Amino acid sequence: MGSLGHEEVEYVHYHAGGKRGSRPVLRGAAAKKTFESIPVIDISGIFSDSLEERKKVAKEVGKACRDVGFFYAENHNIPDEVIDQTFAAVKHFFALSHEEKMEVHIHKSKALRGYEPLFETKMEGAGKGDMKEAFTMGDDATEPESQAPNSGVSTAIERSNCWPTAYPEFRPIMYQYFRSVRALSKRLMQIFALALDLPEDYFDAATSYPMGGVRILHYPPQPVPGASDIGLGAHTDYDFFTLVLQESVEALQVLNANGIWIDAPPRPRSYVVNIGDFLSRITNDKFKSTVHRVVNKSGKERYSMPFFFSPNREATLATVPTCVEEGTKYEEVNAGEYFRERLIAARYQHPAAKAARAMQVAATA
Repeated sequence: MGSLGHEEVEYVHYHAGGKRGSRPVLRGAAAKKTFESIPVIDISGIFSDSLEERKKVAKEVGKACRDVGFFYAENHNIPDEVIDQTFAAVKHFFALSHEEKMEVHIHKSKALRGYEPLFETKMEGAGKGDMKEAFTMGDDATEPESQAPNSGVSTAIERSNCWPTAYPEFRPIMYQYFRSVRALSKRLMQIFALALDLPEDYFDAATSYPMGGVRILHYPPQPVPGASDIGLGAHTDYDFFTLVLQESVEALQVLNANGIWIDAPPRPRSYVVNIGDFLSRITNDKFKSTVHRVVNKSGKERYSMPFFFSPNREATLATVPTCVEEGTKYEEVNAGEYFRERLIAARYQHPAAKAARAMQVAATA
């Protein structure tokens, strides 16, 4: 709490851009004009042969990215059977014994892939940690299913993914979904280019073998209203954008400019798309990377599958030419290096994070 004049002001605290932040809760005469719901966009036109049809979708997408930073994407091209099979596999994985899941603990992967048990991550100041368990897989040039190119882009030379031996069917099912959502994301990246008044293929070279990851999440019931446990603390994502597939349990919330949490309930067969810090950065913050959180007070289990889409490792994050009329806010950075810095900072106890801190200490000694 803080004070503004003689009135007590409530603040919402979060992590954004790799830093802690806060926002006052504004009501009544102090409230700003901001969003109160998440726009719904029929994206079927992105598959049209007509450039004009694709531009129509891009116009809607651009407005949503500038005003909200979130939108629902309906009528995508990922088959229902792929989604159903993947959610079934997700539930099967989380039903494995603790020992079987810990076999692929994230600390065993230099790329920070694998399993994270309940309360291992923490983004809120209060509580004992995020009330979720998770598993992450993604692009891995050592695995043929990843379909890494033979040349032209840098790829990881060490194994990145970890797979449970107790559930061998998990790997092919997850890769099937990974490739499907990666292809959809590449198509969406072309729509973002059009929304920014850029050539449709502007980002193609920088996303030929993108950094991408599927993070499956299991949130146990949180039945006690007002409890300090948070499913996933308030934060922004540090990718180009995220595609989130939710089941039927409502828990995702998005923070508007007035510090009010807006519900983003599941819509059948629809993705929630949210802009990440990378895309916000290269647009000079014209596209909004919006704070969000997960609070599962439904009394039911919740499963979700976010897919994080980022550029190739060797790509440069630079402000796009249509967003420089007021100068540039951010310096150019290497995407892979910046991504890893943000990733290990978010996993403070991971061996890779400890090694990075040790190297920093040695460099300044």
